[in-house]
Amino acid sequence: MSESEIGEIDTAGPHLWRNNAKMVPLSENAWQVAQRNNMIGIRAIAQGSQNRLRDIETNHEFVNLSSCSYLGLNSHPEVLQGSIDALRNEGITGFAMAELRIRPALMEELEHGLAQQFGGTVLPAVTCSALSAAILPLLASGHLTDGKPVVMVFDRFTHFSMAFVKPIVADESLVLTCPHNDLDELEAICKRYPRVAYICEGVYSVGGVAKLQGLLDLQARYGLFLYIDDSHSLSAQGSRGEGYARSRMSTLDERTIIVASLAKAFGSTGGIAMLPNARHFDFLYRSGPLGWSQGLRIAAIGASLGSLKVHRSDELGKRQQQLRENIAQFDRSIQTPQRGDAQNIRVVEVGTQERAVYLSNALYQHGFYCSAIFFPIVARDRAGIRVMLRGDLDTETLTHFIAVLQNLIEEMNVDAPEKALTP
Repeated sequence: MSESEIGEIDTAGPHLWRNNAKMVPLSENAWQVAQRNNMIGIRAIAQGSQNRLRDIETNHEFVNLSSCSYLGLNSHPEVLQGSIDALRNEGITGFAMAELRIRPALMEELEHGLAQQFGGTVLPAVTCSALSAAILPLLASGHLTDGKPVVMVFDRFTHFSMAFVKPIVADESLVLTCPHNDLDELEAICKRYPRVAYICEGVYSVGGVAKLQGLLDLQARYGLFLYIDDSHSLSAQGSRGEGYARSRMSTLDERTIIVASLAKAFGSTGGIAMLPNARHFDFLYRSGPLGWSQGLRIAAIGASLGSLKVHRSDELGKRQQQLRENIAQFDRSIQTPQRGDAQNIRVVEVGTQERAVYLSNALYQHGFYCSAIFFPIVARDRAGIRVMLRGDLDTETLTHFIAVLQNLIEEMNVDAPEKALTP
């Protein structure tokens, strides 16, 4: 009997941890609204900093307020020169092989420098996503603890780069999803199972922070393992730029791993894992994605070494202080759910995806790019624009941006912005 005779065979997966058939149409609808209004796919030239980008098609100049380079180190002379010097001295872009076999001596210099800066063993990699893909399945199987499977609890707001690995992790142990920052539910899980790991962010990409002290209390009482992605606070916080979570820990507990991006406030590229035990270093280097031929390129290593020079100077504290002042100035003028939390991410909620794209487009016309965020990035009724406040944003520019934003919000409360959108 042919397939046409018996009808179409159902080959859909079980959709236990992901469902593209459901999610793709929902997200594509929102992205198409943004695309029709020219708010994605902009091709720009950086004219020395992220405060003066130029659209190559229209010559429109704008300030990038969607940049995660919270201190502006991605254009710092020391960072740029570090990359140039590394390429000139080495004369090669990279070894193009698994670094567990041979890795550049320059990488070892970076590893030692990061360890001194942030306190403890630090493992660099090409991205935080590669680190999570390598570490989380091994944490689930118990190979980073006592050899017995660990129940893996993902915070509901955990970044997609970690949640993406859920199906693989679920092949190793039980995977649960916990309501955002719900420590009561997490404690109930800790009481139910002897080995539990919690996967979360320190500073969340859509605003807000982890309830760190409560998590540390659960760790002390139940042996909870903490896997924290602190990409949005590395360099921006801490006297040495160690980030929100690490700066609040005197030492890194044996049951804690912190991963963070070097491509945000740190100013270079790649990711790092702050490890509780030096024995994990070589093991992870030869495990899964970290054992493939995709390590940091020479230029990236050099840029990171240049950033470390800035981190060891007085300039780090000065840029952090300017960031704090900019956050306070914004909070005095604009109401957001994150107001007063001292973090660098603000979401100005406007309700629908159409209103979010309208506001994003209107800001762009006034010379400021802020990305519209909508479902599935945030809940359906909490669409808005995400503002990334930075320490290299001067007071005059920030004051102008706030005034423009206030005026546009007032106009939106009177008019129906959906009518202004491109059909």
